[in-house]
Amino acid sequence: MFEHIKKRIIKELVEEVVCLDATGIEIVGHNYISVRERQALVHHGLNKDYMPSGYTVDTFSDDSSIVGEYSAEKGYFDYSGNSNNPEYKKIEKDILHALEHKKPNGPDTIYLVSNQEEQPSFRSKFNTTRLSKDYGDRLIIIDARELARGIYHQSIQNPNAAEFYKQFFPTFSQNMDNYEYFGKLPNICSEYVKEETFLNAIARHYESGKNVCVLHGLSGSGKTQSAIDFVRSNINEFSSYIWITGEDWKGDTSLSSVKRTRGGAPVNVAGLFNTQKTILVVDNFPKGLDITDFSELESGFQRGGVVLVTSQISAPQNPIYLSMPIMSIESAFEILGESENSASNLCKDFVSKCRFSPLILSMTRRLSFEQGVNKEDIYSEILRDPELVDDSSGVSIVRKILGSLEAKSLRALRKIANSGRSYHDIDFLRYFIGLINCSSLQKLSILFPENTPGVLRVHDLIALAVQEKPDITELVSSVENYISQKNGDMTPSVLRQIHLCADILHEEHIRRGSREIDWVHYSLLQLEGDKKLDIHNELHDLEINSTSSLPKIKCIIDAKEAYSYQIKDNDQRHQYYNRCIELYSALLDEIISEDIRLELLHHKGKALRRCGKSLESLEVFQGLLTLKPEWHATFGQIAHLGTQYGVEKEVKEAGEKSMRDLLAFIKQDSFIVPLRVSLAALARLRSYRNISKDINDDEEFVKKLADVISMAALEGLGQFYEAFVSFTSMFSYRHSEICVSIAETLPEMVAIPPSQVEKRQWTSACESLTNSSVAAGREGKDSLSKLLIGFALDFADEINGKERISSYDARCVAKTYNIGNQPEKAVIAADKVAAEEVNHWLLYEKAKAYIILGDGYYEEALKAAKECFNLAEEDEKASFRISIYHDLLSSCYESLGEKSRAVEELGRL
Repeated sequence: MFEHIKKRIIKELVEEVVCLDATGIEIVGHNYISVRERQALVHHGLNKDYMPSGYTVDTFSDDSSIVGEYSAEKGYFDYSGNSNNPEYKKIEKDILHALEHKKPNGPDTIYLVSNQEEQPSFRSKFNTTRLSKDYGDRLIIIDARELARGIYHQSIQNPNAAEFYKQFFPTFSQNMDNYEYFGKLPNICSEYVKEETFLNAIARHYESGKNVCVLHGLSGSGKTQSAIDFVRSNINEFSSYIWITGEDWKGDTSLSSVKRTRGGAPVNVAGLFNTQKTILVVDNFPKGLDITDFSELESGFQRGGVVLVTSQISAPQNPIYLSMPIMSIESAFEILGESENSASNLCKDFVSKCRFSPLILSMTRRLSFEQGVNKEDIYSEILRDPELVDDSSGVSIVRKILGSLEAKSLRALRKIANSGRSYHDIDFLRYFIGLINCSSLQKLSILFPENTPGVLRVHDLIALAVQEKPDITELVSSVENYISQKNGDMTPSVLRQIHLCADILHEEHIRRGSREIDWVHYSLLQLEGDKKLDIHNELHDLEINSTSSLPKIKCIIDAKEAYSYQIKDNDQRHQYYNRCIELYSALLDEIISEDIRLELLHHKGKALRRCGKSLESLEVFQGLLTLKPEWHATFGQIAHLGTQYGVEKEVKEAGEKSMRDLLAFIKQDSFIVPLRVSLAALARLRSYRNISKDINDDEEFVKKLADVISMAALEGLGQFYEAFVSFTSMFSYRHSEICVSIAETLPEMVAIPPSQVEKRQWTSACESLTNSSVAAGREGKDSLSKLLIGFALDFADEINGKERISSYDARCVAKTYNIGNQPEKAVIAADKVAAEEVNHWLLYEKAKAYIILGDGYYEEALKAAKECFNLAEEDEKASFRISIYHDLLSSCYESLGEKSRAVEELGRL
């Protein structure tokens, strides 16, 4: 399994461990310790009614040499007293309880298991306590993260352990079942049975010479599950597969411009499909289709690629359409968990009437298993109502079956259906309908994972069956409260939910009209495009004061920052930032909340940096760390400050220290650092040569950083490209295989047209693709190398289309053209740079372009190389790579036939 996929599974498992109640942590913890110790242990922590018992230790071995104590108490890892002399009273209570169990010396091993996450500073503080010094050699403290890791590894090694844990963690269960395809394919339903009838029908359709199959049928008839099964069954015959939804591709736009709507990254469908033999699945397409709609995929069809579309729309006369076959009697009984030989007549009649919908059969089985509903009662109730059986859509039957749900689960399901969205971020959903309800609906497979990681959805047929009155106001209100609960921090969960209901939030924004700034405004500022720009322009010059709300403060500060980018004149921009500093400083002198104080300090520090007041900026950020010592974003800001041109030595040193501190957090556990902060750190790591050199010697850490980039791609974050180009620049030479693996596992992020990427990211995308192409060639993967440089050239052409180009952009473009064997374009790009901006980095690529052009251009190459060398000698930053300029001069002399001078330059390397 890819490391970044494993980490995502563990991350989501941590979130489920935190949700365990006192009984759940007892049962799970006892099993974990038993498996870890490889022996059966005695469990007295629960009484006969499965309620926590306080009269004995929770778990112990027969000889009492091992004791386990479990806690679901909040604040388990919090201390009281002075930070230099901390007291952990909850932990102390459990340790003393364990010691009392085996007098006089106590057990040899004491496990303390909590469903809470320990803070990064916990261990260092706890190690100073008398408890640690007296009993540390026998203590094993397991927090939520460590327990999740342990559960994952036990599950991988032992199928029985996996089956046990799946009962308690539905998301973990679904992820483990789907790990091979995690993040790419939706999940197979728990009761799904491989139906050869379906697969054979699809195979025959393609064998008849058709490249496109539109599999149509009723909602719940098994179309999506058949598409998943087809991909899994045939993947070895294809090079790749792409899965998008009908909402991603509207049908009236090019397939090369598809942008996933559910929080995922854009994907160049046509580009990927046409470069290798691929299965393209378009799930739940809402309109009619014809073969001409796929004309841009002709190159892929010639390579053997196929398209599989699922749809409820029928066009029987169109040859690309295939009607969903009826499931076999045998498979229907298997889904229902019945045997045809022993089934009652009632059961047989039910199967005969309902096998058109595997979803109905699956729901019946799950309700019977999870909630103890008698299946015969369900059969009888459905069959004796002619109106239910006569409803060919299955909606009435599903509604009747769902009536057997517990009332609170049904209310939660109806709340989702009425929200106007059948899919939501999992963390938001736990807030929206409650942890227990969410878990219950997952266990019933009513809520199941989408192909976008971190998203759960309800089947459309189920949502339709329980929906009463669609009303977006409750959803919008819950999103606002969810953001408020997070103090406006744009965590991946919050960002994902905003993107999932972006149109609903915008609709509500219009409906509310002119009003005080709220979290809906702030939500829309997280989206790209005209909506965000319009709101920025409305807000940037509004006043804020000490009575302003947190959303108003955050919105207006964001708007001011965005407005500043539109000011072209440097002096005017600095004046604008100085006015911002004065405003933030005045507000900080007022009585304001802690959250607003932190926000103002953060942006004051940024404004000072942008004015060139680096020492003052450093002082503000260091003050922030005093108030909030583990705010990773502040470490990132100081690291950013240290990369600025011409800053004081003190600032550079502080920047390097902060970068090392931040990387230490990532190395310890990449989950505790917000993904955006990690990506920003990676993007700036190139500026810290000593640190990047140290990391280059640590292959395991390089792999860990690669996983961070891969996680960013799965989340669809635009900062992916900034981090990717930095990563490939630093590590592609010594760790080319790691760089190549990113490109191989994330084709949707590398095979993407410039139209789908923000313009400010074009240069980063261009250079990262070029670096990856070189790495792929070094690894002997020529076809991948050609593919990558081809996509890089698309970006280079877009950047080179401007009349004037910055020196930095031109160097990147010229490098791409040289590697892509288009040196004449490299020269054109270099000549578009203003004379005062020309530097040795650019001239290096220009000289190389002349060498590639060959006879008639060698004199120009030498002229550029000499100028390049002279500028490099004057640049302190170029001293460590001066050898490449001697090598360039040597190549020029050799091309001109001056071999003695060529050798002389090589001797200076």
